[in-house]
Amino acid sequence: MAHRMAILSLLTLFTLVPAFPQLILISRNQEIEIGKEVAAALEKQYGVWDDPEQTRRIERIGKSLVAVCERKDMPYTFKILNERKELNAMAAPGGFIYITRALLEALESDDEVAFVLGHEIGHVAGDHIRKQLSQAIAGSILLDILTGGSSQLVRIGADIMFSLYQSGYSRQHERDADTRGVRYMKAAGYNPVAAITALKKLGMERYKGLVRWFGTHPDIPSRIQRIADMLGVDPETLQPLPQGAKSGALPKRSAALVYLSENAVFRLSPDSSQPQKVWQLKNQRVEKFQVSNDGKTLWMLVRREGSELVQLAIRKEGNRKTEFPNAFHADEILDFQRSPNGRWLAVLAKESGKTFLKVFDGKGKELALPDRTPLGEIIAIQWTHDDKLLVFAERFGEPTLAIWSFGDTFRFVSMSDKTQPSQTAANERKIFVLTGTTLKQGEIGQEFVTWRPVASSVSAFAVNGENIALVKDGVLQLGTLKGQELQLSVLDNRKGEFGDLTFSRDGQWLAYTYRAKTSDQPQLWLAHVPTKQLWRIAVNATSPVFAGR
Repeated sequence: MAHRMAILSLLTLFTLVPAFPQLILISRNQEIEIGKEVAAALEKQYGVWDDPEQTRRIERIGKSLVAVCERKDMPYTFKILNERKELNAMAAPGGFIYITRALLEALESDDEVAFVLGHEIGHVAGDHIRKQLSQAIAGSILLDILTGGSSQLVRIGADIMFSLYQSGYSRQHERDADTRGVRYMKAAGYNPVAAITALKKLGMERYKGLVRWFGTHPDIPSRIQRIADMLGVDPETLQPLPQGAKSGALPKRSAALVYLSENAVFRLSPDSSQPQKVWQLKNQRVEKFQVSNDGKTLWMLVRREGSELVQLAIRKEGNRKTEFPNAFHADEILDFQRSPNGRWLAVLAKESGKTFLKVFDGKGKELALPDRTPLGEIIAIQWTHDDKLLVFAERFGEPTLAIWSFGDTFRFVSMSDKTQPSQTAANERKIFVLTGTTLKQGEIGQEFVTWRPVASSVSAFAVNGENIALVKDGVLQLGTLKGQELQLSVLDNRKGEFGDLTFSRDGQWLAYTYRAKTSDQPQLWLAHVPTKQLWRIAVNATSPVFAGR
């Protein structure tokens, strides 16, 4: 035991100093003899689980990985230690590979088992064991101890291995074993993504308090991210990442990004890569929100679960209390938009199957809209760059555009065709509507809106000046619209559901949500328009708004 304590201290010391790159003082035969002693001690301590089916299973998986590893000169064996509580796996010198029964039962597939066994094979094939043994033996104190000959070497080598199991391999060796394990999985025909699912299981809450695999190096999230980067997949969804995806820090941006997640409002500052929660109120659900140009004022439409009463909430930076200056009844909030000058807030809502429009000032006071002529059935609303409110409606059976500005009455313009927009936008010169799957550009005249088609097979879009982003044929594309010509290139080539497309005011950034399939949680992504580089900001997040948009 004294030897083991001394060796553990030395081994800890040697892992902190630079290693000799090719220093290997242990021969193949000595490694195998040390391994036999370690294996005998492990089997005596834990016992071997006598389950022929599971034993054949790990032997089959293990041998398929050995067949593609770099070091095949070891007499590899694979056994299950009869340990029901400790989630562990280990490689003894000479290719003696063990996995505990508890860990085997925690893993759900052959692919996940292949990663664990491949990782341990990686320690053998990468000569990690012989290198760390050699480092320890290179110490002058151990050289004196080892003068007893080969049998003494085997005994001391076994002691070093048990100390190594306590202190852990170096992070460099663990990363290398991960890399080798994933490579072996791919070469042997296993799904390498299972490396991520296996590590996720070992980091789950229900395994806290247990002795877990890699317990001496508790950096499972960074290992997951590293393997995900190797495989080019999203560690959350396990789906392939878009070509421009980045995992590092975000560049500085001109505007803050505000969004909803888990019924809370989050803010990503222009110079930060870590979003911060800025508002959440117990038992209140945020339906829609808007943010001021300077990002210091939030206007939110909130309601209690199950209530028909919607409250307009205002939260100003520096104020601890949230103001609730107004409220109204609505079954559903369809849209909530702030005018570009920040003075007016337009709400489109529905109650008892009928749509209605409300406009508030920045302090939450409702404005009295002129109602001498009925608007009809309102379909959509949109502010223009000069603070006019466009109301798309069906009036007296005809598609009509009602135009309102503060202090004036509505002006009505015929839309000339049966345009029923599901999404609208406006730039300095034109308005845009998505009707079915056709994106149209419109020019407002004195009596009519003149339309021309821009693109087909479109499910969502956003416009900022000449910049246009649209989901066409199920793929997110980015381009410019100059006159009659639309030039597009792919921004995110994943198949799935894209939505919430939103440009920053300067057009340099595009925020959007993505789901691989409808049942997935939405992910919030941020794209740098000039370079087409992409960053994932959050999971289960929606409704991105740029401060100053």
